Amino acid sequence: MKYEFWIIASITELVDYPDEQSDEYTPQENFQEIMDALDICVPINEIYEHYYNQPVHTGHVLVFANKLQPDTCIVFDTYRDPTDQHDMIQFGWRVSAKKANLSIRQLSRRFYDECEDAVRYEEGQSVLYKVLQEGRYPRKLYYNKVFEQQIKRYLV
Repeated sequence: MKYEFWIIASITELVDYPDEQSDEYTPQENFQEIMDALDICVPINEIYEHYYNQPVHTGHVLVFANKLQPDTCIVFDTYRDPTDQHDMIQFGWRVSAKKANLSIRQLSRRFYDECEDAVRYEEGQSVLYKVLQEGRYPRKLYYNKVFEQQIKRYLV
């Protein structure tokens, strides 16, 4: 059995800028704790940079799975909606029900509660079902033209 979390928030919530005078950033502290708890190192800097360098009306679903426990994963839907002015993305994680102890639930909720620009939080046993369903891809998204969103999986 799996336990899943899904958040809709600005991509800026995933990073911190420790020095306002510098362009350097680090993974947001609570998000780093979640990655550590899941034993998944996500290349958040690459995802963040790529998100802003890709054109609007593009962006794939990225799944980073733990090599030793492939059911444990972190998911990012990096689609850039052309009408979105807050750079919102959807992201979440899945763990075995055994590992979804109180601490991972508390970490997840604390991460969301401390976001300045977040709109949705879900947790449960089939929250990521549709997102991770291989048969949904390529997913056709329409805005003046068709974009075929893919799901890309990485073992880390």
